[in-house]
Amino acid sequence: MRQSGHKSRRSGLHFQWSESPSRRRNLIRHQPKRPQVRVVVIGGGVAGLSAAIQLAAEGAAVLLVDLKGTLGGRVRMQESGDWVLDSGLHLMRRRGPFQQLLRRLRAPRVLGKKWDAAHLFPVGCDATRARQVLSSMRLEGSGEERLILPAGGWSSIVGRLILGARELGVEILVEKPAEAVILDDENRVKAVRVAGEEVDCDAVVLAIPPKAAAALLAETSLATDALESCSEHRVAAIDAALMGKPMGPYAGYWGEDSGVLIIDATQPDRLSERGSVEECTIIHAICLHADGEEGLDAIKSFLDSRCSGWRNMVAARRSTESIMLHPCSAEERLDGELYLENRIVLAGTHVANTHDLSDAAVDSGRKAAKALMRD
Repeated sequence: MRQSGHKSRRSGLHFQWSESPSRRRNLIRHQPKRPQVRVVVIGGGVAGLSAAIQLAAEGAAVLLVDLKGTLGGRVRMQESGDWVLDSGLHLMRRRGPFQQLLRRLRAPRVLGKKWDAAHLFPVGCDATRARQVLSSMRLEGSGEERLILPAGGWSSIVGRLILGARELGVEILVEKPAEAVILDDENRVKAVRVAGEEVDCDAVVLAIPPKAAAALLAETSLATDALESCSEHRVAAIDAALMGKPMGPYAGYWGEDSGVLIIDATQPDRLSERGSVEECTIIHAICLHADGEEGLDAIKSFLDSRCSGWRNMVAARRSTESIMLHPCSAEERLDGELYLENRIVLAGTHVANTHDLSDAAVDSGRKAAKALMRD
């Protein structure tokens, strides 16, 4: 099984900044040399990795810290036997910021094929409404996007981001908690406390959910009301590998009344050796109306009504009672440069953006990096 992680040392932190590597392979066009800025990126999800890559490409020394044992944020790979089951429902926009970054990292093999949105079957609404919900994963969805399925699952994409970051000299520490951001007498970043030790730095990217970001700023005098007032949208999810084709001719379903969204993510590189695309189905389903047992029951009930016999076809299944889909509502999105004068920037899908989901994460991460480097 692919691993999207980087194991850290188990002993004390003892981190020391090193010179940035001279060989950058020009993965992303970087700026001429300047006095090196030391930046700590907190959060190893898509936003944090994107920010780290952009910063390193522009000449910064970068330390990326994540509390978990593997990188990838909400798209971390979880073991599912010999099946590739993404954790949750993930599609990528064609020609969006994420795809553009992957092309710059020379990763065309992970981009995958077009997902057949024309065969998304709406229940209780029209097809346009169903595609709008799918594009934004919000009940108030708007706009329609051309979508693709990442080849090899999202772990392949996260793996390519990690490789790009390492090639650009990004230092990575996992299983090390960032505990506090420390400011100097001028209210600018001085250090970050990581696993009980202070890491001196010139700037910080907070690529973590807003409430977690507020907690890291608790020892400062900075106002965090906007971060703390964000309301998470949590959903239930079921990911399953089926020995059968219960979806029939459809690529997905959206139930207006139930709030259940299902997609068929079947691809040869996601299947066990026991099956083929003609005989097996990989499905990802979420309930936008509820999480917990209520959400899981809604998904199962909808699957029973639309994918008859699916329960008897299960070869592998993961049920997730509650996962954060959005860290805030669209109206609560924040200015990523809210704390720029303090040399702190925000990155993630909670930052004001014209994009949604992974594209918003990538775009906000790169914009956060550029804001620090121009300031």
